[in-house]
Amino acid sequence: MFDLDDCIAFITNKSAKKLADEFNRRLQEHGTTRVQWIALFYIGKVGEISQKELSDYMDIKESSMVRLIDRMEKEELVERRKDSEDRRITKIILTDRGKFLKEELMPIGQEFQNDVVRGISKENLEVFNEVLQRMTYNIS
Repeated sequence: MFDLDDCIAFITNKSAKKLADEFNRRLQEHGTTRVQWIALFYIGKVGEISQKELSDYMDIKESSMVRLIDRMEKEELVERRKDSEDRRITKIILTDRGKFLKEELMPIGQEFQNDVVRGISKENLEVFNEVLQRMTYNIS
């Protein structure tokens, strides 16, 4: 008989929410959010990225991405630029302030990662990642 407390989807969702909430709490102490941190990370990693590409990386709707970019632009963290080859595409880049904040926040991400995996062997983490990827594949 089905038991929600044993349902892997429920367990992983509940755990992911707790992890996200804690990471968000830590970032709020530095005046930002988890979602902004993720955007700063990917924009910084790619350098110049379209709103569509960023929404794909972050797995959020494009309408939500527009609001996020609007907010980050008001905070002078990002700048929108029209693509030089296709004016229909808007590229997002980090401003100097955005680059500074990204670099300031990256150690918080690393510290959080270290806290989360403390006491878990590298082998168990590899198995965990493989199992999650397989479960995701199974429902794709």
